[in-house]
Amino acid sequence: MILVSFWEQWSWEKVKDRIRSLSGRLGFEKGNELKFFGLRLNLVDGSIYDEVLERFLTDRESISLYYILSLYSETKSEVEEVGELISLSRQLCPFIHCPNLRRNMEAIERLFGTDPQLLYRAAKPFNYQPIEIGDAAIKIYALPRVPIVLVVWAGEEGIPPSSEVLFDKTAPNYLGTDVADICEAAMGIARALTARIILSLAKMLNLDIDKISFGGYRYTCAD
Repeated sequence: MILVSFWEQWSWEKVKDRIRSLSGRLGFEKGNELKFFGLRLNLVDGSIYDEVLERFLTDRESISLYYILSLYSETKSEVEEVGELISLSRQLCPFIHCPNLRRNMEAIERLFGTDPQLLYRAAKPFNYQPIEIGDAAIKIYALPRVPIVLVVWAGEEGIPPSSEVLFDKTAPNYLGTDVADICEAAMGIARALTARIILSLAKMLNLDIDKISFGGYRYTCAD
């Protein structure tokens, strides 16, 4: 029996046909690129340019995103966004944990807990929508049919800052057919969003990212 690693299973060569099928489907414009979430994926060679980080993604970063897009491409039918939000940690995937996402959330709370309004500045590159939840909240489309909401509550005397990730109730329809894939995809998207918000803030304020402790930038929970 030959074991195939995650990185081999979801490589560009293995999934390029599925990803190319997204051109003109599921909210993507027809063309030679998929443009979403501040990213540009070249459908000819699979290279992905991150407009926020101002660099091409590494092979492993790209493969983790190919995984998400492959699941998305297999959506059987489109459903309209309903506006009913569900918690990633309490409703969508209550029994599955992602340590790297947790580290990102802790960094979000440290960086924005004393000034939640700073979240809107950091989210500006992502074409966000403000949401009236908590002390600051943003809605961003990680995929054309998958909005994700990040909420921050400021700390008060005796109460530390907190944060939460929410998805539209329809998100599972676009993230796979079984619980394992849905949760891996949802947590990977949340990890990527929170990391990119942190990196956007660091760039905006000229902070040394090496001195910020967080869970890293990838579209899967694990590295």
